[in-house]
Amino acid sequence: MNSLKLYKTRMLKVLAFLFIIAFIDQSVGLILRYFYFHQKTGHLQALNYVFSQCKADILIFGNSRAQHHYNSQLISDLLKLRCYNAGQDGGPSILLQYALIKVITERYSPKIIIIELAPDGITQYEQFYVRQSILLPYYKGYPEIRPLILLRSPFERIKLISAIYPFNSNVINIIRFNTNSHAARKQDFEGYVPLKEVMSSEMLNPRPEIMTQTVSIVDTNMVNALKNIIQLCKEKRISLFIINSPVFHTINEKQSPTSSSDKLFLEIIHRNKVNYKDFSFDSTFAGHLDWFKDAGHLNDDGAKVFSTMVVNMLRETL
Repeated sequence: MNSLKLYKTRMLKVLAFLFIIAFIDQSVGLILRYFYFHQKTGHLQALNYVFSQCKADILIFGNSRAQHHYNSQLISDLLKLRCYNAGQDGGPSILLQYALIKVITERYSPKIIIIELAPDGITQYEQFYVRQSILLPYYKGYPEIRPLILLRSPFERIKLISAIYPFNSNVINIIRFNTNSHAARKQDFEGYVPLKEVMSSEMLNPRPEIMTQTVSIVDTNMVNALKNIIQLCKEKRISLFIINSPVFHTINEKQSPTSSSDKLFLEIIHRNKVNYKDFSFDSTFAGHLDWFKDAGHLNDDGAKVFSTMVVNMLRETL
């Protein structure tokens, strides 16, 4: 009898402990959720805006190169259409772009969608799935993107039982963007974040690169996301443009050979008659250190030149 009583006592303690853990998890999760969706500034607030409120005529999607290369105010002024830059730092994959477009097009159909995407955007890269954590806070409110979130891991559905888990990777940003202590807030103009730094010659690779055929593995999930975006834009009668913006190169520098995944990307683009423009090695930017922040990112001056070129391309196509 004593052993049975001891067993019951231990079980009650375990259940009480689990209850306390669950209570803390749900309570803290509710607090984090409230502050996450009530931010006044920062890239997370911009993402919330794109998901639930934005109704711009032109939407720009992609990674940091999208966020820093497309001057949305300049594009708006020149085309007389409202443009919003929904680019996100952190190297998110096309899965994020598909999730955003999927949610947005259920609210309204923009006139133009621009996706900043290099041909290697459909290659297999583990970090693409890690960076899908940016979508976790939206799992509960947007059932239509749950299948994309669950691609992160086989255990994602179990992890999402926790109310804290969706905000794990954003706790620091939630605190920073909800207090006055965040002194390094970047200016953002309709989603566009200008970079002011100028690339120095010391940042150039002093050794010539050996040109070899790149071996890459195609990621089926990325390919499907690309195809689904194309199909969705066709159904909604949205003009889709996929653009690979400039990277720094010297005047005599040669472009790397096309990989197998690059060839598949281009095949999908051409087969579906998507408007595609590769500015990555455009001669206009050759040798212009003053237009770059680093080898992969234009600064504000370079972004103005590039955005004007994008506007001219849009005018010729539309």
